[in-house]
Amino acid sequence: MITWNLLAFFLVHMSFSKPVTRAFPIADFNDKLKTAEWMVAYDSAAWRMSELVTHVDNDLLARMGREWFCFRGADSLWNGVYGKYKDGKYDLVIQYRIEASDSIKIVEEKPDSLMLIAVSKAINTAYTEAGLRLGKSYVRFNKFIRYQPDHISIWLLPALQPNEIALYGGEFYYRFDHAGEKILERWEYFQGFKGFRFGKGRDVKLEYEAAAAPPLGAVYFALQYRDQFKDVKIETRESISVLSFNQVKGYYWEHKEKDLRKIVN
Repeated sequence: MITWNLLAFFLVHMSFSKPVTRAFPIADFNDKLKTAEWMVAYDSAAWRMSELVTHVDNDLLARMGREWFCFRGADSLWNGVYGKYKDGKYDLVIQYRIEASDSIKIVEEKPDSLMLIAVSKAINTAYTEAGLRLGKSYVRFNKFIRYQPDHISIWLLPALQPNEIALYGGEFYYRFDHAGEKILERWEYFQGFKGFRFGKGRDVKLEYEAAAAPPLGAVYFALQYRDQFKDVKIETRESISVLSFNQVKGYYWEHKEKDLRKIVN
């Protein structure tokens, strides 16, 4: 027979044993997932058009700088502009467009010069700001540009490094005004780079101890390299997210909250 005192002890003990969790921010994750999907499309378009650039004459290559970028026109087709910003002007060398037929053509009509100048200013400022956090670094970055009439968004994420090494651990986001001169919002994460060599039979874990939820760069990493690894796990301070694949579901995400009592502040 259980006495009331003993029963109370069990009830109190059980209440303290129940895991303490914070609900996974699924809406925020889904927003990042949409942006990461756009990034994958951006990267694919950038690679295809930039490959053509490598075959132009050397005198044209010499006129190009890091101020090249991609954008979608009013027809939703991807464009790539290649040139250099100098002395308040943008020297446009060449512009490509991926047609609806999937072919790539040179575009004769010039894009809005104010857009070219504004985005160029934002690109240069973004690299400068990220460099202040990184210090001297030989890590190659990819830039993702989203131009809108009232603001410009720029993300800098580690590119695929030589010898097919995929890196994570540093990412930078800056939102500029329409002129590309003023930073309206920023998000910087740098905890040192870690990486994995491609291997389809291996699981990889991205560790983000300083983040409560999966950063955008981690979600992009999982989508971009999902064919190169078996499972991609993202572990943050408060949750674990895994991108897996099977023949029935295809690629799918699973999220699990951590017991916050076990987290040491």
